[in-house]
Amino acid sequence: MSAEQTQRTMDRYFELMGRSADFGTCYTSDVTWLIAETGEVVRGADAVRDYVIALHATMVDARTRTYIVGESFVYLEGDCAARGSGESGRTNYCVAYELADDAIAAMRCYGLGGRPAL
Repeated sequence: MSAEQTQRTMDRYFELMGRSADFGTCYTSDVTWLIAETGEVVRGADAVRDYVIALHATMVDARTRTYIVGESFVYLEGDCAARGSGESGRTNYCVAYELADDAIAAMRCYGLGGRPAL
């Protein structure tokens, strides 16, 4: 995929996510989400979508600091606060996305630990 195709796919993904629509339609059927700190893997479009929804429910004031788009990949760096932790309890994270055929095929998350529980 070209960087432009990758950007269009990600724009659609975040647009759907932002309006609480089914962003799982942006995943391949065998998409994976790797939690780097624990090595746990969530597999399948519905399971990954549900995990991302649960993860976002634990994050407050998520901010994107760096967003890099290339041919079939995206790197997103940001930070967030956990519910109830305030500004001093911010966590840095990075999500690496791999795309194929205009869909997200794999994601690797670094820095958010194992939350939420699988």
